[in-house]
This record gives sequence, structure tokens and C-alpha cells, in this order.
Amino acid sequence: MLPTSTPHLSTRRQVLRAGITAAIGSWAALELLGAGRANAAPGPIITSTRISMVGDSLTLGTLPFQAADLADAGWSHSSIDAYVSRGIRTKIRSDQHTGINAVDAIRARSGDTDAWIVALGTNDAVIYSREKQADVIRQMMDHIGYGHRVMWVNVYLPEARHLQSVWNSALAAAAGERAGAMFVYDWASFAAENPRWLAHDHIHYSRDGYRYRSTAIGIASRDLLPAESDSHLPPRWQSQQAKSLPG
Repeated sequence: MLPTSTPHLSTRRQVLRAGITAAIGSWAALELLGAGRANAAPGPIITSTRISMVGDSLTLGTLPFQAADLADAGWSHSSIDAYVSRGIRTKIRSDQHTGINAVDAIRARSGDTDAWIVALGTNDAVIYSREKQADVIRQMMDHIGYGHRVMWVNVYLPEARHLQSVWNSALAAAAGERAGAMFVYDWASFAAENPRWLAHDHIHYSRDGYRYRSTAIGIASRDLLPAESDSHLPPRWQSQQAKSLPG
């Protein structure tokens, strides 16, 4: 059974509360493959209430719930592409796509959307220096392209706090450079308040942890909905809305 309280709802006054982390399938078995330059250009943007999401093994963990939670948040359709050990420009051999290439794969299958969720970073936090991290974040944002709104989920690495801090600071800086286009979803703070959700490796989550994270992502994604959207929180969320709002 899930905890009875809901995640904090987010506001645009601050880094989004709650969020998602990107995970390493296995630190020891991580196999890095350089990403080739993606050639597919963005197609026509499908507006209204469609959303796309790119992630890794933690996104795989939420797949049983994520589409339904995004629908409950007000999205009419969601396209999700996730695989273990994925990074922005890296992947394991069995993965067809790097993070950047997964953007192209979604566009080829379902068309473009103006709203995107990026749930990548833990692999990149391990691989790249501080300077290179800023570069790969910009590469992903540039590939998604101008005119899109992106919610990027930061990382939670309780046994590698320095790596977590450096990566999440790079995300925050990138969002500051792209005001109105990029928002950081603060999964790290929310996860830190709920250590019982962690699996034994302190990277992945229990089933309850994945279920709760999926709901948190759905709630936070509402900040990306078009202003004219008439979406309302579903009844199972409404009862907690007032006490979940940050001060």
C-alpha cells in the first residue's frame, strides 16, 4: 500500500519539488558507447496536451503506472522511451538509443510534442566533468529544440552526494539560461525525505517507491500543460492538494 500523503505540488517560484532520478543499471557493468550525431530534424510540433518522456531504468520502473498518472494529470497522450543505463549521449550495447537518439525515436513513432520530460543524468553525473556536464545538457536541450517546454528531473545519489550536487547544480544553471523553456524537477529533495523507498543499491526503488514517484511526476508535469488547458486534478489527488502546496 502506498503512503497516504501525496507529493508536494510544484510552483514556478522555485525548483520543482518532488521529481525523478535517472539510474545506473549497474555501476560495475556500465558499458559506455559513444552516441552518433542524430540526423533527424524535429517535425511539426503537436500541441495541446500531448507529452513525451525520455528516461532510463528508473523510468522503466514507473512504466506500469506512468502513462495513467500522466493521463490523470491532464495529458491526452504520452510517449515514453526508456532503457537501463542510458545517458544523454551514451548507452549499453542492447539499447537502440542514447538519450538524444530516443528523442528522434519518439518523434518518428508519435510525432513531436511541445512538452517533454527528461529523466536522465545519473550516468552522466558519473561519466563527465563539471564542464562537460553543462555541455551535454545543452546538447539535449538544443536537440529537443526551440519552442518546447522541458521538465528535467534531477538525480538522487545518497552514496555519492558530491556527484549529485555537481550534476544538479549544472541542471539548475542550464534552467537559469533557458527561463520559461526548462524547469528542474527536484526529485533529490523529495527522495531524501523518503529513504524507505530505496532499493538495496540506493539507486533504484521498491515497487511502492516507483509508484509514488510516478504520481509525483504526473503532478509536477502539470506545470507544462498549456495555459488554456481546462485539466483538473483527479479526485484521488484533490483531497491532498491544499496541504501539499509549498508555502
